[in-house]
Amino acid sequence: MATLTGPARLFRVDRGTWVRYETAGGLGSAVLVTMGAYAILAFDRFGIQGLLAPRATVRILLIGFYGWLWLAGAAWLVGRLVLATQAPFVTVFRLYGFAHLPLLVVAITIQVVSVAFRILGPSLAVALFSVLVWMPALLVSASRQAFELDTRPAFLVAAGPYLLWLAVVGGLLTAQLGHLL
Repeated sequence: MATLTGPARLFRVDRGTWVRYETAGGLGSAVLVTMGAYAILAFDRFGIQGLLAPRATVRILLIGFYGWLWLAGAAWLVGRLVLATQAPFVTVFRLYGFAHLPLLVVAITIQVVSVAFRILGPSLAVALFSVLVWMPALLVSASRQAFELDTRPAFLVAAGPYLLWLAVVGGLLTAQLGHLL
């Protein structure tokens, strides 16, 4: 079986993957993953016109950035106040940025399958799986690494902030991108 290398390792949920991204100091890479996903989602919604009238595109990017900030901040507070862990906020912020990888896959799938080929079913299936299963699994893995926890406490750290993110950011993005799915 072939092994994944580099950023492709993020597709895996194992703890060893997250050790590398915690110690690599890759906040810039986390920004690229997160903001890249929201930028492609904005392009999916507004196309080339979004570049000519950037107000709506910037709005989606800000929704994404603030969603990432609140998601990581809430998880950090839960870990710090409820479980009394000592993880630095920047570590949680960085790892939760990498956990946005499923949104990047959703954005690319929407662009390729829904927009280019006008096929709706596969995009919806990929979007639902990515946002409802894969992203929470990556958030739990990121929490395990950032807070040095077992799976159950890491789930408790990630669950509340994820549900809040899903309600706020997911609702805003669905309102913006629902016509594509």
